[in-house]
This record gives sequence, structure tokens and C-alpha cells, in this order.
Amino acid sequence: MLGATITAGTLSSVTSISQRSFIEQTTTGIATANAYTPLPAVTTSVLGTYSFFINNTGANPVNTRVEISADGTNYFVDTTGDNPLAAGSIDVIVPARFLKYTRLSYQSTNAGAASTINVSFNAQGT
Repeated sequence: MLGATITAGTLSSVTSISQRSFIEQTTTGIATANAYTPLPAVTTSVLGTYSFFINNTGANPVNTRVEISADGTNYFVDTTGDNPLAAGSIDVIVPARFLKYTRLSYQSTNAGAASTINVSFNAQGT
């Protein structure tokens, strides 16, 4: 066992317990437009598991995608959301690939039909 002894349901000693750190960044009231617009990039180089929670609180559908970058300047479209994300719907996007920087981009599905989204980035440290 890893430094613990359990006798008759009682923990008698613990050498160490490791707990991953948790990070959450939430941005609310984001207005969508015709072109893809990115949220600020997150430095994901020290994170193990992370995802974007998107809540379309507006009246129109939106498109979302996760973009990744090695240099913070040039981005690659890694994963697209459940597009179009209908008004009142929720989606979670988990990147498929790993690079140093990760960001969510969003746009109105239909030109001139803006919507509003709330986005939460959740992550566990390594």
C-alpha cells in the first residue's frame, strides 16, 4: 500500500495525500458576432485535464471551437463544439490535442443574429 495502514476500518497512518489543484475562469455575457472571436488564451502547459463549459443564454444559435497554439500567436482549430449550439443549450468542449496555449472562439451561426454566451474554463493541475 502507498503509506497507509487500515485496520478494522480505521486509518492508522498516512504518509502523504496528493490533491490536484483546481482552476476555474468564468466569463459571462459574451456577445457573439459574425466572425469567430477568441477569448483570451489560457496557458495550459501545466494543466492535466481541462474543458470549456458553454451556456448559450441568448436567443440565437452559436458556433464554438477550441484553438491551440505552441507560440501564442498562430492558432490551430483543434475541436469544434456541438455546432450550432441552440439558444438555451449547453455544451462542453474538451480539447483533443495538447499545446502550451488553449482558447475558445465563438461566433453567431447566422450573420446578423447575435446571441449571448457564458463560458467557464475548468482545469486540474498536474
